[in-house]
Amino acid sequence: MRDDTLLKALYAWAIRYAILADVAMRDAVSLAGDPNSIPFTPEQAAYFKTRKIVKIASTSRGKTTVYTIATRLPIARRKREALSATFASAFQGENVLLEVVVLKPFKVDQQVQGTYNPVYLHNDRIACGSSLGLGNQRNAGTLTALARHQETSKLLGISCNHVTGGCNTAGVGTPIVVPGILDVSPDNHEITVIGLHDSTGSMSQGLPQVFDIADNCDIAFFELTDQNLLTSMQGQGADAYDTPSNFARIREGMTVKKWGRSTDLTRGEITRIVNEPESIEYNVVSYYGPTSSQVFKGTVYYPQLYEVESIGVEPFSAGGDSGALVVSDHDDAPKIVGILIGGNTSKSYVLPLRSVLKRHQLDLVGGVNI
Repeated sequence: MRDDTLLKALYAWAIRYAILADVAMRDAVSLAGDPNSIPFTPEQAAYFKTRKIVKIASTSRGKTTVYTIATRLPIARRKREALSATFASAFQGENVLLEVVVLKPFKVDQQVQGTYNPVYLHNDRIACGSSLGLGNQRNAGTLTALARHQETSKLLGISCNHVTGGCNTAGVGTPIVVPGILDVSPDNHEITVIGLHDSTGSMSQGLPQVFDIADNCDIAFFELTDQNLLTSMQGQGADAYDTPSNFARIREGMTVKKWGRSTDLTRGEITRIVNEPESIEYNVVSYYGPTSSQVFKGTVYYPQLYEVESIGVEPFSAGGDSGALVVSDHDDAPKIVGILIGGNTSKSYVLPLRSVLKRHQLDLVGGVNI
């Protein structure tokens, strides 16, 4: 049996039993395999009902082809061993093996890339995209945008919860500073308090099968100490642009851009719209006193995310870009896509903002001190 034939058969088998996650359907849609050639029983297929298969792949190890079924959640060891034994027995003599693994979640921590240009200025005011952080801890992220409350008309600042909210552990009133403390150095020795931590969005742990994750969002808000310190412009120089107030119509293949603390202005493409629970693993320490701290460590599921890959050699984002406002990249005016909550050399995750802002009665604003 040819390798590609067996791979197609595994996908077809997963589709038959409705155990393939939506994210894997894109890989399977163009395949036409024979599910009857897969030896697993209906009881064995049921192992994946709540775990969901997110990817099926094959690799060569010498003369042996290893097929890997990656699941969203772990499957008990004895069940994994039973699947592998059944597979090996059915294809005995064909030099094939099966492994069942759990797909490791995307990780967010306080590791950031080295100091680049931590503060962007426009008309001598601090622009969005600049480095910021909590005033009592050594971190750095990105200033997302300015927003106005629909009822009070109060102007607020926005970034990620894990940047300025300490993953729900920062005390109300904690100073928000530019640049983030991690970026303070002899070359960047001026620290500006731009706001005071006010509130966060929901960011709760719990499996989506037993907990309503609909409101989960990695976002925090702070009151401005002096709005004359800031501008709604994103970045600086000839490529700067004002924060948009309208939302883009999202589609796969859409080109996007962002200004961030670590990688400046980058462009990318939305390669996947994740419309099912996606997990991100956090490991963040928040200091709420000179000798007191609290660790937020665990997995948070989000109901929808956009996966973005870079256009070009450099990655779309890096550590320290968390909080960057991602917008559409077209000839006309940019429109809101979402907030960047994490990235690595291969991909970045962007959280949609429309429902989050609506829930908190906020509108992103442009035209501030431009």
